[in-house]
Amino acid sequence: MVKAILIDIEGTVAPISFVKDVLFPYSKEKMESFVKENENKQEIKQILEDVKKIEKREMSTEEVIDTLKKWIDEDRKITPLKEIQGYIWEEGFKSGNVKAPLYKDAYEKMLYWNKKGIPMYIYSSGSVKAQKLFFSHTEYGNIVDFFNGFFDTKIGNKKEKGSYEKIARAIGLKPEEILFLSDNPDEIKAAAEAGMQVMRVVREKDAEYIPDFPYPQIKSFEEIEV
Repeated sequence: MVKAILIDIEGTVAPISFVKDVLFPYSKEKMESFVKENENKQEIKQILEDVKKIEKREMSTEEVIDTLKKWIDEDRKITPLKEIQGYIWEEGFKSGNVKAPLYKDAYEKMLYWNKKGIPMYIYSSGSVKAQKLFFSHTEYGNIVDFFNGFFDTKIGNKKEKGSYEKIARAIGLKPEEILFLSDNPDEIKAAAEAGMQVMRVVREKDAEYIPDFPYPQIKSFEEIEV
């Protein structure tokens, strides 16, 4: 019996393209004005210093801005870039310039589970702060209270069995009492190895159906019965 549902974000409840096609361009467009308006704040000053350390040279503010923009184009997974993008996105969400898209079937099913009192948790590679920001500013409004908890990669790699065992302990349930939903086949395998019930979500533009995949694959949350 399913007593809780653990949910991935990108490709599962929201289009993968949102980050690449909306958030990345938005952070690049706002980078210069954001840095110049906030460069004297301690946390931003530290980020700019970290960029210089990585580049191993003294740099002007303009050069740091150009470097951050270049890293966005290169899709660099680098801490100072992720940190400053987080601040820019936060401003964008709070101003209403950015709204998080959700697949309609996912929103409606999560609304139904919330009304039924089924505990839901998020597990995403994005930080817990970013996850809460995302669900606080969706096109359906603020739904952050739908969720009983949030997990990011601080608890472990999403492709490792041990991460799901830790999450089950944190939730206070046996792994087999938790249903995990994700588009990523490696994450599904890891969660299944930990003992969780699993379903792979195959969105038309985000993933491809895998023949002979050993676990259930669904196209919509409408197919989920718990």
